[in-house]
Amino acid sequence: MFGIGKRSSETGAKGSTENQDVAKLFFDSFSARLSSFEGSLKDLAIELERLKISSDQSKLSDLVLFERLQRTEKLLGESLNWIKEVADAVLRAPATISTATKMVEELSEHVRPSEQSTVIQSPIRTDPSVVQPGSLNSITTPTELQVLTLLADEGPKSAPEIGRIVGRSREHTARLMKQLFDEGYVRRDQTRIPFRYSTVERVKQSLTKAEGKEQERETVSAHPA
Repeated sequence: MFGIGKRSSETGAKGSTENQDVAKLFFDSFSARLSSFEGSLKDLAIELERLKISSDQSKLSDLVLFERLQRTEKLLGESLNWIKEVADAVLRAPATISTATKMVEELSEHVRPSEQSTVIQSPIRTDPSVVQPGSLNSITTPTELQVLTLLADEGPKSAPEIGRIVGRSREHTARLMKQLFDEGYVRRDQTRIPFRYSTVERVKQSLTKAEGKEQERETVSAHPA
């Protein structure tokens, strides 16, 4: 009986040891898997944080871009308004400076009486065959006739070009061209800045008639009866 009890005790001790080994092996395996799982969770948390930072930076970048677009749109609107104001000012310029120009011209006429007298005695101004043909009855100054003849011979020109050729100031030329336009002697091309002027057909015909009469008078004078 003692032998049987001894063998039973040894068998129980051996089984207990084997159970402990199995439990230890299971625990070690579970701990390893748990550590691996914890590492994966940490990596996932880091990746999520990176994605969050990237998303925040993207939102910030979009916000900065939106603000820049707003500023650009505002500057563009201000530029367009400025261009419109300048264009309107250019269109109104002849009317706004007419008073000052008139004073300057009156002063110039008093300072240069000899030149004024010469102009008054000019045959171009007093010759009825030139200043009175057809639709040119209201043309009374040599400058007006010179401008119309220039446009008829050389084609459309701007006010600055006309002023340089006839020797008049920009203000005087602008006022003169506005007057000729209002009276129907010239056309004005408003699709370009500065405007370009050209004579109407009836003015060209009148100038042609005037030149023909002048040539006839010269022929008669050269061959007296």
